[in-house]
Amino acid sequence: MGIRLYWFLAMLGVPLFGIAQIIQPDRIEIEVESTSNEFVVVSADENGLLIFRDSEERNPKGKHIWEFRKYNTALKQEWRRDLAMESDYILRGYDYDKGQLCVLFQDGPYQDRSWPMLNMSVETGDTVQHFINRVAPVNLEYFEIVGQTVVLGGQINYKPVVIHYDMLTSRLRALPGIFQEDGELIDIIPNENDNTFDVLIGEMNDNRVKTVTLKAYDQYSNLLQSAPLNTEDRKNLLDAQVTEFDGEKQFLAGTYGPRRSRYSRGVFIASIQPNGEQDIKYYNYGDLNNFFNYMRDKREARIKRRIERRRQKNKALKFNYRMVIHEFIADNDKYILLGEAYYPKYNSYYYSGFYGGYPSRYDNMYFDGYRFTHAIAVCFDKKGNLLWDHAFKLDNVKSMQLKQLVHVNVQNDSVVLMYSYEKEITTKVIKNNGEYEETTTKAIKLANENDTLKNKNDSEIAGIEKWYGEYFYVHGTQDIKNSQNRSLDLKRKVFFINKVAYDGSGS
Repeated sequence: MGIRLYWFLAMLGVPLFGIAQIIQPDRIEIEVESTSNEFVVVSADENGLLIFRDSEERNPKGKHIWEFRKYNTALKQEWRRDLAMESDYILRGYDYDKGQLCVLFQDGPYQDRSWPMLNMSVETGDTVQHFINRVAPVNLEYFEIVGQTVVLGGQINYKPVVIHYDMLTSRLRALPGIFQEDGELIDIIPNENDNTFDVLIGEMNDNRVKTVTLKAYDQYSNLLQSAPLNTEDRKNLLDAQVTEFDGEKQFLAGTYGPRRSRYSRGVFIASIQPNGEQDIKYYNYGDLNNFFNYMRDKREARIKRRIERRRQKNKALKFNYRMVIHEFIADNDKYILLGEAYYPKYNSYYYSGFYGGYPSRYDNMYFDGYRFTHAIAVCFDKKGNLLWDHAFKLDNVKSMQLKQLVHVNVQNDSVVLMYSYEKEITTKVIKNNGEYEETTTKAIKLANENDTLKNKNDSEIAGIEKWYGEYFYVHGTQDIKNSQNRSLDLKRKVFFINKVAYDGSGS
């Protein structure tokens, strides 16, 4: 590194012992056909990764061959299993926990039979098949492993229901205290330390204000606690996540908005003690220091001037956002909430024709996916006080589902946010209790020199997930060409997985 570069970095405040970077130490590629089904990728934490798909190959009896592969943390394949499944099986859910992978199917398209389920050992690939009888037509939304049981959540006639299945006894039952007239299932969260799990329900309280109720169960489906949050009369609690019980309190955080509205105006954090005592605090989006950082500088400055004027006049701050909450992480004595702001996009298409001998024109609307504007990370202390917040610009990324785009990892004194879009991986790293941040972008690493991506990959979202330790993994399908290496096909389509990490040491 030359003297001028050292001087330039010093002026920028960059430590001279190294530059932070995104590293991608390992990659696998599997060549696929254009019509091949996508692989599902499941983290097995320090045990590696599992991938599976319906290969659409058939055995002599006409059954579909489902392909399962296991990779270690260096992305070396350890085993492969090909399992014959009925041709009308439809994948409905999957989950990994403590050395086992469960994969849930629907037996037929009409939801009136059973849920076949595979319980697979991650170490050996040995598999046991279960058949969970469906006693009612459930619109299934959640599937989680809790010890030797699985928990399935969804709706029956627009009412929330959670079903508990014991893999040892094949016993099936609906959880008590869930099925009700005016509720909405928000999430099911297993607790890793004690084989309990939490169910979050959105429901109306006696004042007709929407609140969040935390219900805790053990792995045998016994109700341990039921605690609705005591929200204020004019604040609907819209979305939430929960941390595990720390021996003293359990913390919930999410979004709130005005009555009779699905739009949020800020975030809340609440604590619940075993005796039922609660504390809840609300923070309007205008109270956050960096919430509007995703905007252009001039627009952000106008918004902040408007906030200050309204504060001086003691007027309420009224910002309306659609926000989905993905994670709420306990980091020692700090709690970090991660959410993403979005809006649905609709487009029109026109067609014309003749009706009754006269020309006519029709205008139809269709849903064209969700656009994500930015992600937020908000950090609180154990008393619910706001410590810091940061925004991560997403540039109106398009997705057809409200799936999580930005993932978070806590490394020592740093909070690492990472997402992947348009052939690149971007990280935003927050350090020193929120006082310092940096953004790093790097292209998704390809396998060979002179490999290039075809243009049609430019607007695709690559899936990215937290893996183990400081590592993430990014995966997807790429169309690659290489006109220089004669040992490779000129053009090939591959499914890939890259191991990714943020290296703050600059080594």
